[in-house]
Amino acid sequence: MDFGGRVALVTGSSSGIGAATAKELAAGGAKVAVHYRGNGEGAAAVVAAIEAAGGVARPYQADVANVEAAAALVKQVQADFGSLDILVNNAGTTRDTLLMTMKEDEWDAVINTNLKSVYAVSKAALRGMIRQRWGRIINVTSVVGISGQAGQANYAAS
Repeated sequence: MDFGGRVALVTGSSSGIGAATAKELAAGGAKVAVHYRGNGEGAAAVVAAIEAAGGVARPYQADVANVEAAAALVKQVQADFGSLDILVNNAGTTRDTLLMTMKEDEWDAVINTNLKSVYAVSKAALRGMIRQRWGRIINVTSVVGISGQAGQANYAAS
């Protein structure tokens, strides 16, 4: 696909599906904001791979489950690249354990990262997309939300 002239932010793109998505968007011509919360080395490797292939990318660290941090992330991407056209909400985590032994902080960590971050980053990105009259928001999810999995009540709910 042709993403030339577009700017994309992929949350949770320091590894896995997010890294592959960031690289694919860059291969299509998008400038990519590679987001990470804790894996700075992974984000740097993704940026390096994109740049080695002739693309443009920058790493960004933020806790996207935090509304203020998500807003600051979007604002910084827009300042650095001039716009934000494509948002891929991919950030996710698991804290697998049976519900009867799950601690509240394990529940909250998954719900906040996997669900609240979608609200926080999307809300921050929408105003600019509406103003420029163009934007795409893609939410990555899991089949576990449909079929469930033992020990993943929090993940399935998110």
